[in-house]
Amino acid sequence: MKVTRRGHKLPDTLKIGERFLLSFDGANASPQPGRLQDMSKDGALCIDVAPECQPPRGTRVTVSSIPQSPTDFHFSSEILGRRKLDGHVPVLLLKAPNRVERQQRRDAFRISAALKASVAWEEDETLRKPAVLTNLSGGGARLYMRRLPQTEHLMLSISTPDAFIKEWATRQVGRMGNRNSRIFSDPFKEACDKLHDSFAEMETRLVKSNIHSEDDRGPIYALAASFTQPSEGAYRLVRYLERQAAQRGVQDLPPSIATAA
Repeated sequence: MKVTRRGHKLPDTLKIGERFLLSFDGANASPQPGRLQDMSKDGALCIDVAPECQPPRGTRVTVSSIPQSPTDFHFSSEILGRRKLDGHVPVLLLKAPNRVERQQRRDAFRISAALKASVAWEEDETLRKPAVLTNLSGGGARLYMRRLPQTEHLMLSISTPDAFIKEWATRQVGRMGNRNSRIFSDPFKEACDKLHDSFAEMETRLVKSNIHSEDDRGPIYALAASFTQPSEGAYRLVRYLERQAAQRGVQDLPPSIATAA
């Protein structure tokens, strides 16, 4: 049943109780989980979030589906304020979108890739070793390495294509307009640097490992790792790689595992 408040109707693709990921422009924090609790009388979405999540009014936000959702969607919105629902549940008020596009998740949402990466972990000392990332999704990655970490707690850094970073940064700067502009600042460069940083030291957990192959240098290990928090950046990178593969007419990129050092 759709919620209607004095002529305001909840978009057809959204449902009360649905869970989201909220990514705030200009914020360094990871995407925040939220849940749609209600629609206010003036037509705002009432999103239940953690109490410490208090972005200021006017902050731009991207709302996207969680990995467990059977469909993929996202839309841009704006923080209109805060309120206590029924007098005790703190919620963020978001501007309701006119339309939300959904599409069924497909296997392509996990895509083959060939990206340089590095993995850091703690043993007797901090170790950092190169890796080749050959499979990526919003929830994790498949890696090949010459050395097998002896702990499940890993920090993954991904070398992302410059074209992807520039494309994403251009969109962010375009949404910002003249807001928060500073003398002598370069918003585009700052956005690029921030996006590069978001792919560094990503907290991951080693799920599975095995010896993939051996050569004259020794074994090459295959690792399956999951992100401890859903990564919006990884979602966007997957979609970018998917578009690039489609443009080339390529379904799978050949993994360069032999270069794992």
